[in-house]
Amino acid sequence: MAFKRCGSINGAQSPIEYYLLADAEGATLGQCLTQTSGRLTNCATTTIPQFIALCDRTAEATSVTPLPVERVREDVEYSAKTTATAAATLIGNKVILHTDGLSPTATASSGVFEISATDAAATNSNVRGYFR
Repeated sequence: MAFKRCGSINGAQSPIEYYLLADAEGATLGQCLTQTSGRLTNCATTTIPQFIALCDRTAEATSVTPLPVERVREDVEYSAKTTATAAATLIGNKVILHTDGLSPTATASSGVFEISATDAAATNSNVRGYFR
């Protein structure tokens, strides 16, 4: 499960924006993305994403089809499934992203996703949190 919007602290909705992906790069619904040289690309593990992909998109050798995205804001809470056990002790801590930009890990060093809730399930915990 990739990042899915739960809601925002003030109830505001984010407008849908459209940008091109980097050439030969695809995207998956809920994937964390950043913008480099005007094009969207997968987010690094310790970088706060700028956008979340709103649909799947296959890679195009030369990107010509804009991708709908939501801009990441500090007041928006997202849910996701971790790639490791996120114990209750991680609530309030920031964890890094998985290399695919689709999920948080349980690694709190240099984190960007602040966990606000977890079911603490073994291996793949369901968490909620904010990009801060």
